[in-house]
Amino acid sequence: MKVIVPNYRTPDSFVDNVAATLEAMGHEVATLPAISIERWESPIRRIGREMALRSGVFKIGSQERWLLKTAQVFHPDMVLALTQALSEETLISLKRMGVPHLALWWGDSPANSQRWGILDPGWDVVYIKDAVAVAKLRLVGRNAHLLHEAMNPLWHKRIASQANDTIAVAGNSYAFRQAVCVRLMERNVAVALYGPKPPVWSNPSYRKAHTGKYIVREEKSRVFGEALACLNTFSLSEGNSLNCRAFEIAGAGGLQLIEFRPAIEQCFEPGKELLTFTTFDELMAHIERARKEPAAMRAIREAGARRALAEHTYAHRLDFILKGLAS
Repeated sequence: MKVIVPNYRTPDSFVDNVAATLEAMGHEVATLPAISIERWESPIRRIGREMALRSGVFKIGSQERWLLKTAQVFHPDMVLALTQALSEETLISLKRMGVPHLALWWGDSPANSQRWGILDPGWDVVYIKDAVAVAKLRLVGRNAHLLHEAMNPLWHKRIASQANDTIAVAGNSYAFRQAVCVRLMERNVAVALYGPKPPVWSNPSYRKAHTGKYIVREEKSRVFGEALACLNTFSLSEGNSLNCRAFEIAGAGGLQLIEFRPAIEQCFEPGKELLTFTTFDELMAHIERARKEPAAMRAIREAGARRALAEHTYAHRLDFILKGLAS
């Protein structure tokens, strides 16, 4: 198939992982030009994206203009938008061009969908990671399906064994994640933070623990594998769904300490493939056990990696999407 993913391809991003997997499966993929993480995550760009989402003023941006221009010459079989709402005008234009399939795979919290977003009737199909949101979309007649995020075995793989006593935390510095990490540090737990630079309002202790590194691909897997454990929490807006790190940590052979939600049990076996917690005492108990029982933790790491590779790769997810289009 010929597929357009109308977004920038930064290393180890949703776009990068989907595009790389489609290419490995033999499909032809067009994305916007590659862009560095430093440029994409720059304060000006982040503020600009936030303002564009929250403003009530409609304007077709440069990405949608690129999409329409590219579709005219590329003649795609599918436009696959990844956590990216397209305007009603753009969706109508693509249909008029004869694009057979307009699909949206939303990897963020449904609460972060702005304007029509995931509810726009112009989408042929919407894939989303929250079962409650799927039911709500179907209630209003949308063709919606549950689809979890994934890991990419090209680089989310076991390349390192435990080599330090830190708790690795990767991702955005939202308030709840900061609060958990600060409380761990108050209990003398070594926390190593990775990802975009923390915002100016961040807790001073949290900012000090940030490594200043944005880890991707094999480097991310190395960090996850070498850590005593990897902490995975969710923002207050996240419902009963999982983030990409749930699968990436597992694929890398990291010992995952994940905030419990029922969706975990659809993908992993708690206690055998990862460790879940609902209270701070449970989290601390897991950390103490990780220090005292390395052999038992190694078995959990290995089981999680096997499960991720067997069931939770981007190839598995894209095969589900492509089979659905053909039915």
